[in-house]
Amino acid sequence: MAHPSWMKGSSAFPSPVLQIFFDTIEFFIRPFMWCLTGTFGPFLPTTKELKHPKYLILQKLFFVPIYAAGALLLLLPVIVAFLFRNILHQFRRPFCLSVQKDKAVASPKSTYSVATSNLCLMPEIFSKFNNLDKTAERAVKVGERIVIDQLHYTDMMEKFLKKSDHTIRNGAIYSHEHSGVQTRSMDKSKNLNSSQNRDSDVKVDVVAHFPQLDFLCLQETFDRDFTKLLVSELHKVYPWIVYDVGYNSPRLNYCGLNSGLMFASRYEILEIKFKPFTSRCGFCTIVGKGLLMVKVCVQKRTNGGNDVGFIFDTHLQAFQGDNPVVYHQLTEILDWSSEFREETIESGDNVLFDMLCGDFNIDNMSPGDVHISDHKLFETYVDICREKPGKDYDWTVGTELRTPLLHEEAVSTPEGLKTVLEDPYLRQYYLIDADIESATMDAIYNAPLKKDAHGNLILSPVGGRRRIDVVLYRKESPVKIQNYNIITRLAPLTDHIPVSVTFSCDN
Repeated sequence: MAHPSWMKGSSAFPSPVLQIFFDTIEFFIRPFMWCLTGTFGPFLPTTKELKHPKYLILQKLFFVPIYAAGALLLLLPVIVAFLFRNILHQFRRPFCLSVQKDKAVASPKSTYSVATSNLCLMPEIFSKFNNLDKTAERAVKVGERIVIDQLHYTDMMEKFLKKSDHTIRNGAIYSHEHSGVQTRSMDKSKNLNSSQNRDSDVKVDVVAHFPQLDFLCLQETFDRDFTKLLVSELHKVYPWIVYDVGYNSPRLNYCGLNSGLMFASRYEILEIKFKPFTSRCGFCTIVGKGLLMVKVCVQKRTNGGNDVGFIFDTHLQAFQGDNPVVYHQLTEILDWSSEFREETIESGDNVLFDMLCGDFNIDNMSPGDVHISDHKLFETYVDICREKPGKDYDWTVGTELRTPLLHEEAVSTPEGLKTVLEDPYLRQYYLIDADIESATMDAIYNAPLKKDAHGNLILSPVGGRRRIDVVLYRKESPVKIQNYNIITRLAPLTDHIPVSVTFSCDN
């Protein structure tokens, strides 16, 4: 199949001149953002920075005035640059595609894996609201950890297992002699009901390393400079990467942040489309969130036609409160994903899988989200963690950490966070509970711990189980889930916990 013109280069502009002009404007905006961060950053300290109060005082007394003066001097040229940048955005495609042609496309196989993760790679001043800083450094570290696991970890484990009495399952080590010493399996397949008996042998694990991943769906890669650092790292493994996704306009996002969505693939990308949500509220009015739709080719058959898959990446409204925004966005996802399939399926295509991934910003059990749990999307796409609307299986764990506790020693390493997730008391202490009455910023960021009169933690059946990061599969697709992994590898680089599924395709 001949690729459309947008597949021929990584630029989002039809003309290289426009791309050069855009990059020049970005160059002038960048120093202003540095000054803005330096001006307000010390007044939004992370818990790590609070441990050095003298340095904070020094920043406020000496560096803040310098940065503030720089911001004022740059304000007028930045306003002009900002106007020109947003004029250029009207000529821009809603994504960049970067292809490393020297990287070999992966060979077809019987199983595939996809992961989703919210990385909180926002402009530095916004990251601080999530108790995170040093975003450029975090972007590089995230990429390095993913790449190291893809290139080295599994090979290392396989060599280790040949010399010992262990088995390996999707990147997790199991000892036959001392089960649970190196990693504790959360295989609770007996809890899966008969309506999902195709997945009755699903293995559920908390793992400190990423398994081998064919596809990677990411959210909150908002900042263009930080995203490029991540792209550079991920290209060591993934030949095809879609990034800088979204539109900028006064109507859609007040010319603010893009969608933050990003997709990396070992397999060739055939089609890409992005559609912004039509409903939004609060902070998300300045964010161009929507649905990133991708069609990939996993095999070109010798007798004609392709074995293909569809992957959809999204990030839904945050802190909607009493507004029905998420419900409306789910409806759009269901409509758009079906339309994309119809528009892009060609004669001879054999659809192997259809996966929907992302940060939904709702969970299946909180009272404030219960009205969404029976949305018709969940009849079309299967969430193996759901026992029924309003109730997850007992083995599920949350994916949203309590931001004030992000930098405590217990969750500061992948191994430490893994231990926390495997202990119901620790999990409830460090993760947000699935009992949110109204999804507001205050209710989530300052979610209280349940304690008795003596200050002891009261264990709750929904404690630490607010699960908002999901991987779903379309019910009609020939997919059988083999592994569901909760991955702690990115501690403490983000306030979310990545999840992945490994699946086979019946045909």
